[in-house]
Amino acid sequence: MSLHEEIAATLRGYSKAMYATWFFYRPARILLDAGEGVSAALGNVVFAIEKVFLSHGHYDHIGGLPGLLQSRRSARGDKEKPLEVYYPTGDELIGVQRQYVEGLTYRVGYDLSWHPLEPEQRVPLGAGRDRGYLVPFRVRHGSRSLALGYRVMEERKRLRARYAGLAEHEIAQLARTVPREELSEVYEKILLAYTGDTMPVDPDVVREAEVLMHEATFLSAEDRDAPGHTTVEEALRVAVAAGVKLLVLFHVSSRYPRHETERRAREMASRMAPGLPVVLFHSARRLWLSPGPPPAA
Repeated sequence: MSLHEEIAATLRGYSKAMYATWFFYRPARILLDAGEGVSAALGNVVFAIEKVFLSHGHYDHIGGLPGLLQSRRSARGDKEKPLEVYYPTGDELIGVQRQYVEGLTYRVGYDLSWHPLEPEQRVPLGAGRDRGYLVPFRVRHGSRSLALGYRVMEERKRLRARYAGLAEHEIAQLARTVPREELSEVYEKILLAYTGDTMPVDPDVVREAEVLMHEATFLSAEDRDAPGHTTVEEALRVAVAAGVKLLVLFHVSSRYPRHETERRAREMASRMAPGLPVVLFHSARRLWLSPGPPPAA
């Protein structure tokens, strides 16, 4: 199984525009947004979550946070395990939610911390484990002052471009005389990029991501009455321009019947990106649009 298939297979979530959106990414132990129903769906898996990253303060992305925090107090698991919540700096709606949550959970029994984030502020993932880091980026969601998308990243090494055409024995010979830092370079690799709610993101922000999770609220731009959400076609264009390995579409509007959403999204994917694996989250249902069979979770 390829890396992008492995990443997609480890995603668990739910997304229905205007109702609830949340995704648990198991390898990094993070929750991306916390829409309603997340604790009921995950059950005792809530204890696997170490960090929660909120994209913005609309209810469908934060409405499940009180239940999540309460379930870690009462469900079966490590009730003393710390939990960190990260959110866009200055989001007033999340500020109101925080006041409510702190009043509700003042005796949770574990260390609950809140961390405002600015774009490009790096957050290490995991203590003592090599799980990379997360970097937020600004997205465009209507008139909100700050809404964030998130990139899960890691540092890698590769041969410098000027040596890329050499044969293996030539590289081995060079390694005896050329300093290691001269022979190779460190670069940042995006494993998973998550947009939250937004208009189409700049392809450079998610360049060559293994998996891009891009919201796709509308099947037609004519259905968009205000700038704040993306169409399926626009999300596909971003993925192709950015050269991502796999695209996950989510946040589809419930105005469209499920069969219509699946049919039209599959048609657009096969026409615009015939070689790109595309996954559609329709509520809790995960549908592989193209190409080939889905990998086992």
